Amino acid sequence: MSSNDLMSLERQGQIVELVNQMGRMTVAQLSERFGVSETTIRRDLVTLAARNLIRRTHGGAMRVGSVATSEIPILQRQNQHAAEKERIGAATAELIRNGETLLIAGGSTGLAVARHLNRHMGLTIITESLLVVQELLRQGQHRLIMLGGTVDPNEQAVRGTLARQMLAQLCVDKVIIGARAVSVTRGISAETPEEAEFLRAYLECGDHRILVTDSSKFHLSALATLAPLSAINTLVTDTNLDEDIARQIREMDVYLLLV
Repeated sequence: MSSNDLMSLERQGQIVELVNQMGRMTVAQLSERFGVSETTIRRDLVTLAARNLIRRTHGGAMRVGSVATSEIPILQRQNQHAAEKERIGAATAELIRNGETLLIAGGSTGLAVARHLNRHMGLTIITESLLVVQELLRQGQHRLIMLGGTVDPNEQAVRGTLARQMLAQLCVDKVIIGARAVSVTRGISAETPEEAEFLRAYLECGDHRILVTDSSKFHLSALATLAPLSAINTLVTDTNLDEDIARQIREMDVYLLLV
């Protein structure tokens, strides 16, 4: 065994001890603590999660036996996997035709999609996201419909009964959602049952459903399942997706676009 392998094993053991002690740690915190890159820490967490020594969460890890109930605010998540999200946003925009009606769920990857709609014309876009609305107002050429409800400051978006009632009246050309976690077996997951219910209402608004998510979400877990992957028509993600996972997704008759 090489000295590098020994250092990795020692660091991974210390990560397990630290996560068990603290309950939850972010990739950034672990990177600073051990003086290695965030990429190295993510590889460590994948290895440890596969051995069931820790549990992956969005942006970090938590001790086994815990369930994530809080989410990193969207203004921080925008900086995670930013290059992948921009590629996903650009590729998803290529699937949109001028004049279509879109329902775009809030989230950092949905916001990336909105940024790349600046060359489209005549779109009608419905969203619960304040950040998506701000971006599209800046572009200036689309018709915007904002869902109503209670503002969630972490997500910079509205939630609640009023928003769900509005969704029940909508029929759109394409629905675009993100995810907290994705699994071939468990499907698409959200952090809370309430969020899962809200996104499930999104999916019922259109016949063409697009899931936009970076590949790191396939190594995470979240509390509430909102739909099986087979409920999606198109999945847009980055080329770091595991080949075996990609094969299984295609076998579900889901169009997989890797960018």
